[in-house]
Amino acid sequence: MKKILVAIVLIIIGFPFFLKNSPALEQEIPLHNESVHNGELILVNKETKLQQDPTNLAVIPSNLASNVVVDSEYLLEKKVIEPLQKMFEQAANDGIHHFKINSAYRSGNLQQQLYEENGASYALPTGYSEHQSGLSLDIGSTQGTMEKTLEGEWLAKNAADYGFILRYPKNKVDVTGIAFEPWHFRYVGLPHSVMMEKKNFALEEYLLFLKEKRHYKKQIKGITYYVQYVENMEVAHIPNTDQVNISGDNHTGYIITSVIN
Repeated sequence: MKKILVAIVLIIIGFPFFLKNSPALEQEIPLHNESVHNGELILVNKETKLQQDPTNLAVIPSNLASNVVVDSEYLLEKKVIEPLQKMFEQAANDGIHHFKINSAYRSGNLQQQLYEENGASYALPTGYSEHQSGLSLDIGSTQGTMEKTLEGEWLAKNAADYGFILRYPKNKVDVTGIAFEPWHFRYVGLPHSVMMEKKNFALEEYLLFLKEKRHYKKQIKGITYYVQYVENMEVAHIPNTDQVNISGDNHTGYIITSVIN
């Protein structure tokens, strides 16, 4: 009897917390036109092949920011360019002035050429490189290698605030299967980048976390995000909002990110 009473008390205490962290899901959105192989959170690695080429590429402007050298016609998904610009502008405000973009989107043909000419230690075969997604870029410093410069230090500390992650950290080689690359940054968007940094997750670990947890709420700089992971559904129920983003994971599920009041 005592155990039952304790359980009831815990339920009573925890129920308001559950309500607080689970907004009413009053809005229905269709998923049948969405693809699990498209979006900011798709996984591309040695075991998981890119299934869809990017469809909305744009040229990174040569005048992107005063502290960045862009000396080739590099492409990225269009939605990535604005947060990238804001990130560099903030770095300039913080006194960091010597960035250089060294690579961004690569076509399948170029990726295969790099693989065949330089080997697996330099590039992955076509279909298995994040560069083909249009969501990744290599950022360098004109002052030296990234792990030894202020540019690399600043990005490691601040990139997550703008939706970017250091895709291949030194302490996650066993997870990613890729050696430390302090120059390779991947856009995943907010709040995902911040949550990954907080929990010290590589993208592979974060997607597993989402599949297990299924939903969470996160506030960043006054904006509240509600994140849901769903599988095998033609419709999903989300909070009432007109700000929603749907991304596949490149496997079987969707990550739905809503901005709520």
